[in-house]
Amino acid sequence: MNLLNKITIKNLRLNKKRTIVTIIGITLSVALICAVASMYNSGVYSLINYEKQIQGNFHYAYYNVPIENVNDFKNNRKIDEIYYFEEIGYAKIKESRNEYKPYAFIGAMDKESLSNLSLKLVEGRMPENDGEIIIPTHLRTNGLVEYKVGDTVTLSVGTRIGNGKKLTQKDRLEKEIPEEIINTKDITYKIVGLVERPSKMVEAYSSPGFTFITYKEKMTNTVSLFVRYNEESLKNHPKINANILGVDEKLFTKYYMGGMLTESESLKLTKEIEKAKYSFDINSYLIILEMDPLNNNVIGSLGNVVLIVCLIIVIASIFCIKNSFDISITEKIRQYGMLRSVGATKKQIKKNVFYEAFILGLFGIPLGIIFGLLASFILVIVSNYYLSDSIGLILEFKISFIAIIFSVILGCLTIYLSSLRSAIKASRISPIDAIRSSQDIKTNKKKIKTSKLIYKFFGISGEISKKNIKRNKRKYRTTVISIVVSVTIFIALSSFVHLAYSTADDELRDKDYNIRVSIFTNNNHDVYKKVIETTKYDSINNYSLERNTGLEIKKPKFSNDYEKINAAAEYSSSTEYLSIIGLEGDSFKKYLAKVGINESNLIYNAILVDRLMYNYYDTEKEKLNTYNIRVFDYQVGDKIVFDNNNKELDVTVGYVTDIRPFAHKSNSQTLLVVNGDVYNSLMQTLFDTDDSNYLLYINSSNPNKLQNDIEKLLQGETVNVYNISESVNRMNNLFTLITIFLYGFIIVISLIGVTNIINTITTNMYLRRREFAMLKSIGMTKKELKKMIRLESIFICFRALLFGIILGSVLAYFIQYYFHDGTKFHYVLPIQAIIISIILVYLLINVIMHYSINRINKENVIETIRNENI
Repeated sequence: MNLLNKITIKNLRLNKKRTIVTIIGITLSVALICAVASMYNSGVYSLINYEKQIQGNFHYAYYNVPIENVNDFKNNRKIDEIYYFEEIGYAKIKESRNEYKPYAFIGAMDKESLSNLSLKLVEGRMPENDGEIIIPTHLRTNGLVEYKVGDTVTLSVGTRIGNGKKLTQKDRLEKEIPEEIINTKDITYKIVGLVERPSKMVEAYSSPGFTFITYKEKMTNTVSLFVRYNEESLKNHPKINANILGVDEKLFTKYYMGGMLTESESLKLTKEIEKAKYSFDINSYLIILEMDPLNNNVIGSLGNVVLIVCLIIVIASIFCIKNSFDISITEKIRQYGMLRSVGATKKQIKKNVFYEAFILGLFGIPLGIIFGLLASFILVIVSNYYLSDSIGLILEFKISFIAIIFSVILGCLTIYLSSLRSAIKASRISPIDAIRSSQDIKTNKKKIKTSKLIYKFFGISGEISKKNIKRNKRKYRTTVISIVVSVTIFIALSSFVHLAYSTADDELRDKDYNIRVSIFTNNNHDVYKKVIETTKYDSINNYSLERNTGLEIKKPKFSNDYEKINAAAEYSSSTEYLSIIGLEGDSFKKYLAKVGINESNLIYNAILVDRLMYNYYDTEKEKLNTYNIRVFDYQVGDKIVFDNNNKELDVTVGYVTDIRPFAHKSNSQTLLVVNGDVYNSLMQTLFDTDDSNYLLYINSSNPNKLQNDIEKLLQGETVNVYNISESVNRMNNLFTLITIFLYGFIIVISLIGVTNIINTITTNMYLRRREFAMLKSIGMTKKELKKMIRLESIFICFRALLFGIILGSVLAYFIQYYFHDGTKFHYVLPIQAIIISIILVYLLINVIMHYSINRINKENVIETIRNENI
């Protein structure tokens, strides 16, 4: 080890605090880069596994493959794995209420196929022999068939025939085309498990059969093959698939890769695919994720965000670490001057600075990798706590050597760029100027001139403070930039977080119900009675049972206000749709009581709710105008004529009000509220049908328990329960997770800035200790000295906060603008975030400066003045 390197190590040991702070800055920088890269890698890895669970662990599916052709796939070196699905046949399910899905489609799989073809077990177990089956959960929810685990079913299984040809799951049920199941054979199965709906590759939504799956070790008939290509072959998967199908590989590859085919090429390829050996499906999303995730729009955008975030981290870190090296060079100026005077070359001095950077990186980068991976692991756990109920995706922590190498490279680049300028500066120092320490004493009288107002308001302490800041502008510039970046990001992201949570809160605030139940009774009175039963639970505070539709009014009578607004908007309307709300039984009576009228006094059972908020955007003035108006000019006794395909029916208005029925709190629509009988009359006359779709709105004190009770009571019926409270909780969970990521990012960026600020201020205070000693020697008291330092803190804070608050507020404006689609928004200044920023920045600067000055105050004034060593 040469002399210069030994001196470098000795200096790092002697300046332990600065060395530790610099290593912390490097560690934070690398840790944040590593955490971001690792989370991105874990996200992609988790998406791949999620896609395998949802669609299946395969790249291509080939259907109707004769058993004798299976060996062609087995012997193909470009295929890694093959999973089998053998068709057993179709059986009629008499209990199915879904007229477009009346069959059970029975298929067989082996053990490997059961594990890899997206069969998610909900209850029970997988089949282990050909006498056992698993059934899908949507058999109950979609077909309303109540089969349970442990039940034994006998199915007449045969071949589905239509128009003289064999039909498959790809052939949807067409009522116009007669079909039948022939060559049936009774097979008895024991139901051993329930699985979620299979992948669309196994059972498309248009498929006429519910997929029942049994076990079979060795396939003997025509099968569907689900294959995985090996990693190398996946790069050319369109070409390989074209060869398997026997179609033109150039045309197929061009088509699959998004190329434009000519009309003749398109026609040729279509005919070849129709005549191909097999029909097929592509699991394209899994292929993209495994082969090139950056090609995917969402993942690619996320990858770009990761790169931008890493760039921000690198830039912020360069400021921090560069400042540390600048301080180190300033402290060792005279030392470098003496070394130059005894023969050290510019190249040796430069290498010496890079060696110091290497030593610091040797500690900082490995620590950053360790803490980055630890942070990623913790974030995965936290993310799963909030994500599992929100989107069902479970993140899996995955250590990626690519992410680690990426972090190391960016860490090294950050340290190199941070030290580069300092190395060049140190190598260019003149030996004489360095020994005399004259290079930092070049000041311009005009540049440090202060305003008379500073002296008038703050006295001599304020004037000296202002001059010190101007004289040390370069040293404080990094501190100001660090504060500006932190404050700007904090204010902007706080505005985003506030908006996100406001959106979730508005979901509840704009509604007076927290559970919505959609029911299709199919005019079954027993189902209707069950629906009425649900309204009797103790936890229900209020409810409304209704049906609704929108009908067109013939020759509507608009109000003058509405006509004026339409004229101003250069829009004219000769027709208008009106929302018809048919309230059932007690719901209509409760609404009449709310309005304040007696049903016996209501001659005509139709109440017009006509008062709404009308929004009109003035393009010339670029202003959103909001009006509270009546749309129609109907009075009690007037007739509203509804029209549908030349069928007409008039309804007489019995009352006009602005009081809205329960569950219709938002006044964005005009409503016509009628009872169930009037609603039936409208539907029968205009549509020749009864509307058996009911909506039950409920305000409950315990919505989660009520949801379970309703689902249990209406089990087996066509019903959908939407729990708004649960939905808002999920939304809040997602926003909480985003908040953790955003504020985590802010905190680490701010910590990098704080290490920068600590380095700058403490060292600057230390380098000025002779200046402070001289000021004390000519009569400045400790109180005045502290006042001077406090004023320096205020001046620095004011400058940094001024820029930070302005930039943060501007960013917050754009965030709010785009969050509200540009027009319907009112800018809210993020006052709370601004106040927090001001307090935290002032406290931080003040504490650091006072800590430094208290240390200096303990030194002997005479000894400090006599000491020429820096």
